[in-house]
Amino acid sequence: MHTPLVKRLSRVIAPLFVFSGLAALVACAGRLPIATFHTLIEDMAERTTAAFPAYVDCREAFGEPARVTGTGVTDTGVSADPQWVADNLVTVRLPWKAHAAWDAKLPIRTLQVHRLAAPSLERALDRIWTEAGQSQTEIRRLGLDAVGGGYNFRPIRTSEGASGRLSTHAYGCAVDFDPARNALGDAEPNLALPENRYVIDAFRAEGWVWGGHWPQPDGMHFQAARLPAEDSRKDTASGR
Repeated sequence: MHTPLVKRLSRVIAPLFVFSGLAALVACAGRLPIATFHTLIEDMAERTTAAFPAYVDCREAFGEPARVTGTGVTDTGVSADPQWVADNLVTVRLPWKAHAAWDAKLPIRTLQVHRLAAPSLERALDRIWTEAGQSQTEIRRLGLDAVGGGYNFRPIRTSEGASGRLSTHAYGCAVDFDPARNALGDAEPNLALPENRYVIDAFRAEGWVWGGHWPQPDGMHFQAARLPAEDSRKDTASGR
């Protein structure tokens, strides 16, 4: 991050933590004001982890994606809010040819994500495409031609099934690739191989989190939401 930008942000963000040797801002540790968060997301030329909230702040940062559809105690339900969808979801075009992970004959040309996560996702994908030599063969080797999903209104999956909290997919700030070789619970996902690590690095450079190192690994999963440090060892800490 450029020094003038750090100085300018330091006058408006408090509290602020600067890691030794890095000009990175840790936003959610000090509960970054939501207006400042939006400014960072939309205006920063270079993204850091400051640009994305902890999972616990997703609702404040990305909006409320759910609506109650029931009318009483015995008639309650939650579904996606169509107005939130219309106001916040956009599409990011994939630089390479892809298909649905569950149906190789179903082409996938775009990923649907939250408008605040879209610019960084686009940069991460472009970086991967460049480092892959713009080779579709290399993309297939990586498994990035098999798209597991983007926006999906659903709860978090855990080792014991669905939880009572919304997934980061429901906020439009997560994407999945190649679930067959990076399955939930797989301690040795394909993307963890040394020759594939540049994919993870491209997402991390934009502040995205990879799920492959979680206690219950989720190697297919990348999300634009960080985990609270105190919960990073818990299975339910992820936003998958």
